[in-house]
Amino acid sequence: MTTINVLEREEVSPKNQAIFDDLKGKLGFVPNLYGAYAHSETALENYLTFSGSKTSLSAKEREVINLAVSEVNQCFYCLSAHTVLGKMNGLQMIKY
Repeated sequence: MTTINVLEREEVSPKNQAIFDDLKGKLGFVPNLYGAYAHSETALENYLTFSGSKTSLSAKEREVINLAVSEVNQCFYCLSAHTVLGKMNGLQMIKY
């Protein structure tokens, strides 16, 4: 099994530090996924460009899909993150 460490701001390139700073300003933190992508000089920027590219789906619809995939993958980190993002994009969560 391969383990990929999540990098902190001081461990990444200046280019990725700027991206971390932007993410922290927008989200209040840097998600672990992005800290893993930051091992590469280009992967983090490329991922963010791809994930933010034009789509016919609304932000709310994208978060519904992200939540469904997170549930299928049983990724509780992703479920937590996309629950927060979903709420930020207007989803109303129902407790059972």
